[in-house]
Amino acid sequence: MRKAHATEGFVLVPATRTRNQLADLGAVAAGLAHEIRNPLNSLYINGQLLEEMISELPAGGAPQKEDLLSLARVNLKVTERLNDTLSGFLRFARPPAMELALVDLNRIVSETLRFLEMELAYRGIFLKTKLHPTALPILADEKLLKQGLLNLLLNAQEAMDKEEKVIRVATGVRAGRPFVRIRDNGRGIPPADRRRIFTLFFTTRKNGSGLGLPIVRQIVRQHGGAIYVRSREGVGTTITVALLFEEQFRAMYPGRLPLALPEGGSR
Repeated sequence: MRKAHATEGFVLVPATRTRNQLADLGAVAAGLAHEIRNPLNSLYINGQLLEEMISELPAGGAPQKEDLLSLARVNLKVTERLNDTLSGFLRFARPPAMELALVDLNRIVSETLRFLEMELAYRGIFLKTKLHPTALPILADEKLLKQGLLNLLLNAQEAMDKEEKVIRVATGVRAGRPFVRIRDNGRGIPPADRRRIFTLFFTTRKNGSGLGLPIVRQIVRQHGGAIYVRSREGVGTTITVALLFEEQFRAMYPGRLPLALPEGGSR
């Protein structure tokens, strides 16, 4: 039987930076410099080509519209990628303060899935859902938690390479803690990559930023949770996010919360 690899423990990110976080930020800075340099080089080279092409146009002649437009569009795409990388970096380096509310994990999962239903259907991906029969009350920042789940679902969607594509999503209680599990039958994660998937800027996708899963890990940490990954190459990947019930959160972090919190609704 294969053991799931626990990528994180039940840790709440403190307000002050820890040594590990400072090390993380150092890795971010190094990775960010690498990520920015390549797109900027592309912008510079394309800028030179544009200058040469324009200078070679005959005086009063018609511009070579298609060639110029093609280069301009490449510049736009590269600039967008650079902007996305910077946005992800800022999200990781300066995580927003959480706005905790009492919410039902089942509802959070259902609303996140509803957002993706049409996209999954368009891609021919079957979605199978099995929610816990009763509410799972947790203290969470609804927006952040949905963002984390959405990132995991998008990763599962991108991993599909079979004719019959299936994503299974379940919620439940295990070892006294609420959880959400996302399982796909995609290509799986190669053994050499499994310990690197939460490494900043590590990605196997051509246009990936390598920030999605580190941000998911950070969101889970902020909620005092843990994330586990089990994968077999050619079979698929299962990711389980274990969270805390309201009373567990209060017991683990006493004094950090008011006695009463608002009940979360749709945002």
